[in-house]
Amino acid sequence: MVEYEWIFAAEEDNLKENVLQVVFPKGIPIMLLRKAGKIHAMLNKCAHMACELASGDLQDYVITCPCHEWRFDIRTGEFLDAGEIRIPTYETNVSNGKVLVKIGVKPS
Repeated sequence: MVEYEWIFAAEEDNLKENVLQVVFPKGIPIMLLRKAGKIHAMLNKCAHMACELASGDLQDYVITCPCHEWRFDIRTGEFLDAGEIRIPTYETNVSNGKVLVKIGVKPS
């Protein structure tokens, strides 16, 4: 059974509107984006060949993979050309100026 923890990812003040930032909570490459005041978190690996999505082009809520132009909705992780493919997204929370990401961990 997977348990979930809120893990520190970034200082809220360091996240600028419409600017992608990659963080590594628990060693996981996660792309953060503040858009319209909400913070989104998505795995920073394309489902196709694990290319770094943060190097891609961001238009509104769509990130385009720099390797093969696959397009994903940052809010849901959905691949826009085939909805059955998704990139993992993570729930976020801000507490005392710190951005936390909810990550599954194996119990010890």
